[in-house]
Amino acid sequence: MKLLVIEDDQALGRALRSGLSSAGFGVDVATTLGAATKLRRVNRYDLIALDLGMPDGDGIEFLTDLRKSASATPVIVLTARGTVTERVDGLNAGADDYLAKPFALPELVARIRALLRRPASSLPPTLTFTNVEYDPAAFVARCDGRLLGLTVKEMALLEYLLTHRDTLVTRTMLLDHCWDDAYDGLSNLVDVHIGHLRRKLETAGARCRIRTVRGAGFVFEETE
Repeated sequence: MKLLVIEDDQALGRALRSGLSSAGFGVDVATTLGAATKLRRVNRYDLIALDLGMPDGDGIEFLTDLRKSASATPVIVLTARGTVTERVDGLNAGADDYLAKPFALPELVARIRALLRRPASSLPPTLTFTNVEYDPAAFVARCDGRLLGLTVKEMALLEYLLTHRDTLVTRTMLLDHCWDDAYDGLSNLVDVHIGHLRRKLETAGARCRIRTVRGAGFVFEETE
């Protein structure tokens, strides 16, 4: 799952990128509303974390424009504005949740996962393919009921492959969804992580495989 964090405090933005990445999310950080708008034009985000007090405008206006554009992307507001009236204003403008600063990272992660489990999200509670299953709420992957022992990046790759099984997934699609905008696009990191995930699935006896389509990408398919 890929998140957009809109936060002008650079230190906090770096901390959120690090913490949310460790929780298995791909994270882009925008320090202005203008930068956030540009990122939204080129990327699809599963959730937006929005600070209201931005240097080039009010986050409420950004949120209002987002909803006017018919975007259903979940938005959690992160702000020091903590009065009841301010929280109501944010929710009325289209926010899905509201978390006042300062907050604990585990609570933010829990709230994000709760939002992504809502019926409006295309992600079902548990993703299953043959004898492999992934529970995004518990952040656990199993094969025949046994834990697979995946890294957070392998979890993110497995989740994306499960939601796009039997279809071609390009390296660019995986980079866009599972990594942030700071990745080295010329590196072979996708192939390295896919290789690790493939070996773990094979070792566990998975009845599905990650097939490499030379020059194109990968297909997650049932084994014959």
